[in-house]
Amino acid sequence: MVGVDSLLDAALRYARRGVPVFPLHTPVGPDGCSCAKDACPSPGKHPRVRHGVHDAVTEPRVIRAWWRRWPLANIGLATGVVMDVCDLDTDDGLRAVRAMVTTAGPTVRSGHGWHVWFTPTGHGNRTGLLPGVDWRGRGGSVVAPPSRHASGRRYAFVRPWTDEPLPACPPDLLRLVEPPARVAPVSAPPVGDLRRYARAAVDGEVDRILRAPRPGWRGGRRTPGGRNSALNAAAFRLGQLAAAGSLDPADVWTRLTDAALATGLTPHETRRTIESGWRAGLRRPRPSA
Repeated sequence: MVGVDSLLDAALRYARRGVPVFPLHTPVGPDGCSCAKDACPSPGKHPRVRHGVHDAVTEPRVIRAWWRRWPLANIGLATGVVMDVCDLDTDDGLRAVRAMVTTAGPTVRSGHGWHVWFTPTGHGNRTGLLPGVDWRGRGGSVVAPPSRHASGRRYAFVRPWTDEPLPACPPDLLRLVEPPARVAPVSAPPVGDLRRYARAAVDGEVDRILRAPRPGWRGGRRTPGGRNSALNAAAFRLGQLAAAGSLDPADVWTRLTDAALATGLTPHETRRTIESGWRAGLRRPRPSA
């Protein structure tokens, strides 16, 4: 059994190696979460601190204070600083990534999959690189051993993190992680004003997501926050512009995903919410200016 001291000690060890740390909620029973939210969609995986991964630190004083307040808190690690993480949720995804890897690095057994660590690529978060394969990079986060999964299983290293340098992301996998290149049509007319409008629209929606209220307590009652609603509305409005031919969908999805993960939403929540809003927006296109 992993005790309270083990969680704090592990958090401090990650911090000593330069990995920013922050506390997560804890699974309670077979289906519950310490957040006390009914039917929590990500028990034990979302932040206890207000700004999620943006509050992550390497300062022992802060880390000790967090775990004194929440002694059973799961451990969240910021990615993109010391390591990027390939998040594998399926056996097929694991086999596909293994076929690309020549040097195996630290590997964590998660609740229902694996986390494979690589040296940072400088890229952000990406979802759906392959079926069941996501990427956690700049601005992202992962749950770290010895945190407890909702299934009752502990996150654990099956290939340890040693003092050896982390392996580089293999070229075939890196091609999937890199944002798609934009290729402008050769005969395209000047559209400077349209592009500026589109960029401003995306920037504005990302800002709304980042400023959306987080779940909290007010007057003794829990408030749900507005991150999902802001993400859904942003995907809807930008989907409307994409349907009118004003936006690059791949770029928009990357920006929305990075913003949502930065607020503490899970990859599953993020993907589902963007898909819902995006589909609705595509059905109701509007002029871009």
